[in-house]
Amino acid sequence: MNVARLAAKSFGSVPVAVIDSGQLTLGVGLAVVDAAQRALAGAHLSEVVEAVRSRVARTWTFAGLATVEFLRRSGRLSRFQYELAALLRILPLLKMHEGEADMERVRTHRRAMHRVVELASELGPLEGLAIVHTNAREQASQMLRRVSDLVPAGASPLFGQVTPVIGAHIGPGAAGVVCVAKN
Repeated sequence: MNVARLAAKSFGSVPVAVIDSGQLTLGVGLAVVDAAQRALAGAHLSEVVEAVRSRVARTWTFAGLATVEFLRRSGRLSRFQYELAALLRILPLLKMHEGEADMERVRTHRRAMHRVVELASELGPLEGLAIVHTNAREQASQMLRRVSDLVPAGASPLFGQVTPVIGAHIGPGAAGVVCVAKN
């Protein structure tokens, strides 16, 4: 944020607004696409900023991990936590909303994927949707099929891999959804 604010100041003649999306990966992407579409349609900067802030408050990311090994390697889990989770087959389900990260514990990867779909469905009708994964295209495709009824008519969800920085912490096999609830 600080780097973005400093860069914005260097564009003295061009109006720039810096907004913290409180999101990761395609959670940011959905906000950027919406902002760009509004700007291209001729919306004033203040209208674009207001729309993006509204969208930020309605955006959630849910992701089920396939392993806890990479959380251990990155220092997010102690050796004891890792061994206990591996023994009990407990996997974290990550949640992100307005910059707040949260986690649920689920048993088995299959249950984690089911819970991600359940959480997305609880948001009700969606304005936007993205599917994210870490080298788990097939699982992500299955997830998309399971949440396809939530996708707004005429909209096609974004679909992609998370960044390498995030992938290094959560490991391969993770899949999730980024949901924007209707206003």
